[in-house]
Amino acid sequence: MKHLILLTILGFLVMSCNKENPNMNEVVVIGGGLMGSSTAWQLSKKGKSVLLLEKQDSVYTQGSSYGEARIARSNNRGNDMWSYLHNRSVKETEELIDFLNNDTHKVYTMEDIYTTSPVTYVGRTQIYDKLMASLKRQKIDYKIANTPKEGLEVFNAILPDNVLMQREYNKYSGTVNPKRLIQLLHKAIIKKNNEVKYGQTVTAIKKLPTYYEISVTDNKTKEQYIIKSKKVVSAAGPYTGKLLKKISPIFDSLINPERVFLSFLKIKDESYANLSQTQIEVIKKSYPVINSSTGTRDGSFFSMIENYIDDKPIIKIGGHFQRSKIRNLDQVWNEKLTPDEIKWSKEGTLRYFKLLQLPLNIEDLELVDGYSCVYSLTKSEVPYVTPLPKNNLEPDMNFIVLGGMSGVGGKGAMTYGLIGANLITNESEADTQYIEIKKALGFNRLLSNFND
Repeated sequence: MKHLILLTILGFLVMSCNKENPNMNEVVVIGGGLMGSSTAWQLSKKGKSVLLLEKQDSVYTQGSSYGEARIARSNNRGNDMWSYLHNRSVKETEELIDFLNNDTHKVYTMEDIYTTSPVTYVGRTQIYDKLMASLKRQKIDYKIANTPKEGLEVFNAILPDNVLMQREYNKYSGTVNPKRLIQLLHKAIIKKNNEVKYGQTVTAIKKLPTYYEISVTDNKTKEQYIIKSKKVVSAAGPYTGKLLKKISPIFDSLINPERVFLSFLKIKDESYANLSQTQIEVIKKSYPVINSSTGTRDGSFFSMIENYIDDKPIIKIGGHFQRSKIRNLDQVWNEKLTPDEIKWSKEGTLRYFKLLQLPLNIEDLELVDGYSCVYSLTKSEVPYVTPLPKNNLEPDMNFIVLGGMSGVGGKGAMTYGLIGANLITNESEADTQYIEIKKALGFNRLLSNFND
């Protein structure tokens, strides 16, 4: 009898050892912004068990995914990669909306995320031939003016001799709402029976023979605990280098965070009241805009209508190249705009208003808000979606990094997430352009950058 009991116990122990560790996660995604959330959603679609960790609360108050508007556009002046990233993201977003609606109750729409509006490009006439070639290749519905005469005829705009203006009119080109997209991605992830945990800061990652140990601190309780996972996705934005320094220090040298700023301006109430309805419509249809008409980095800016308050537009303006060094990454988000940055924002906006023949002066513009943001920059300013390099510089296919997004992440977020999810599940697509873009974002390029 004793032998029978002993054998039963031994058998039970053997069976227990053979069972899957219930405390082991299949995939942990670090970072609940656009990149991490889209990757977690794509993995959830594939039936994977996913835990998404986000250091902020469910409502974002800072970070690169903060806000209600990013420019979304099909035309990308000669680089088909950015066009593909946007257009594929639109398709992936449509699938997200369909899933949330269950094909029965149409609670959510694409208009929750995308505001279709003409996207205006103002640039130097020397890019005309290259621009026309990309317009044809990328199948853009557009209008263009390449001379001052055409500027008046096509857009009723005053163009200098060496400046052109183009507008694209594709559906879902205009702006994309990161705040709303993240909310719906999280809803979809949870609907797939996966978990999103807010207020969780990842402090360290340790590589063990068959899994990863992730050290986490709960921001509210200050409790520290360990999560185990077979596979990991890091979408930690500017914290990528710091987070991965012990297990793959290569990223600390390849991704360089820098501060950028965004200003939110309104036309003063009295000045706005003096505008005609036609002039108000000109403002509405002339945003978003990418203006590089000065031919200088300092003079280039992007701008869009973030939202409306009392039916008056709040105009957001920032510069892709208006960057400064970061003293403290944790504190930079709270750094106030300088007087020179506010001046630059008003002058850029006014310069565009003058081109549109709007009777406004710098005194008519009022700063209503401003915040600092961070670009995670690679040397070429093309992001990485890549396996983690091991110490021997071989790819670890169980750990995928999405990083170095610069200012190009928002419009292509759903595609970056798709590529990241496909990498960690060892899947791909036969589409030639997908393969080319995966390569352009991937591991061999990362190693090449490291060796340069």
